[in-house]
Amino acid sequence: MSLEYRLHVTERLAASAANIALGYFHNLASLSVMVKHPQDLVSCADLEVENHLRAQLTREFPGEALLGEELGGDLQGHGWVIDPIDGTANFVSGSPLWGISIAYVEGDESLVGAVAYPALGCTLSAAKGFGLRKNGVYTARTAQCEGLKVAAIGENRHWRPEHIGAMELQFRQAGWGVAGYRCATIGLGFAALGYTSGYVERYTSVWDIAAGRLLCSEAGLSISTQGLAVPFGLTLVAGTQPLCDLAHTVLSAPA
Repeated sequence: MSLEYRLHVTERLAASAANIALGYFHNLASLSVMVKHPQDLVSCADLEVENHLRAQLTREFPGEALLGEELGGDLQGHGWVIDPIDGTANFVSGSPLWGISIAYVEGDESLVGAVAYPALGCTLSAAKGFGLRKNGVYTARTAQCEGLKVAAIGENRHWRPEHIGAMELQFRQAGWGVAGYRCATIGLGFAALGYTSGYVERYTSVWDIAAGRLLCSEAGLSISTQGLAVPFGLTLVAGTQPLCDLAHTVLSAPA
């Protein structure tokens, strides 16, 4: 089955999932939310979106493995990775900075991916070797002005605050601006579009980054994913070469 076909199906499913999520986002007062861990939430919107995507992917690609943040699964070497709503804390707070991530992976490599940003009216997608698409149209990453350097840094409960702070301090001391979105799909998507120079996060999970890292790669950015594809087992650096060089220097320093 061609990557181009998988890409078009993924874009269509991202759009249908976006409509479901927006229905909840526009009616947050009635949203059911559960706390999994401090600063780690799941809502009924997450569950409905993931169930919808699982059903549609099973229909389109019967027998292919599925892995989702909320309902688990096993990739068995290749299959689909779903984050139904990345940035749930932003979502339930009324912030537009959240995304729906769908990716097809083989081994450690993402081959097809789409991230819908429903509240921003934007969907980014890509298949390996085809380039970056925005709302179904191929697009080029915006070139940043000379001297403008902005690093987006992720956060999670496994990455110790002092280590996140050390990363931010090193970038600021080197003359960089620093942004934080509390959402990996936003950090990666904004890097792919050229809004920032790149994104760094330690102890992230494959569902957070499977689609976004492909978007960045197809936008021409450097990508490094290290660790194990288990929950909170990955370190991701995606960005321009200067960003990657500095991030790796900080990450390799003794804790």
